[in-house]
Amino acid sequence: MNLMMLALVGLLVYGQSDAIGKVESEFDKKANFAALHTYTWSGGAPALNAEAHRLVVAAFEKEMAARGFKQVASGADVTLSYYNVTSNDVDLKKLEEIEKAGGGTAPTIMRARMLIVMRSAASHQQLWSAITREHVEPTQLAATVTRVAERLFATYPGNKPR
Repeated sequence: MNLMMLALVGLLVYGQSDAIGKVESEFDKKANFAALHTYTWSGGAPALNAEAHRLVVAAFEKEMAARGFKQVASGADVTLSYYNVTSNDVDLKKLEEIEKAGGGTAPTIMRARMLIVMRSAASHQQLWSAITREHVEPTQLAATVTRVAERLFATYPGNKPR
């Protein structure tokens, strides 16, 4: 039931037309982020593209390490999950131009919504989350994933100066 509610909330949030690149973040103001040192991966809705998934996990693990976190197999302070939803939108203006010129392939723009959620491993209470929306150019996937990870983690409340 909780997974179904999360999916419903995700769809509602995804349906909103917020700006590309804008990051929305929430965190538990009572949490002691300085006391958190270890994490493990837990569920989520990963990217369907295997290469995108590998890039996201690597980028997020790099950001966690930069904040002093160590990944462990069990007994972690927090769990980390990410959720990814992608869509392809047809560029209607360019489609009209193509049709007037005699046809061709419909021009699409890939968009992705990326959400990261950190929870207490003991209580499962959400401690921090950050979400953004981004255009994705398949030939620039690695650079896009890195940029998105950096923007999401810039909102982490326990950030230490680099």
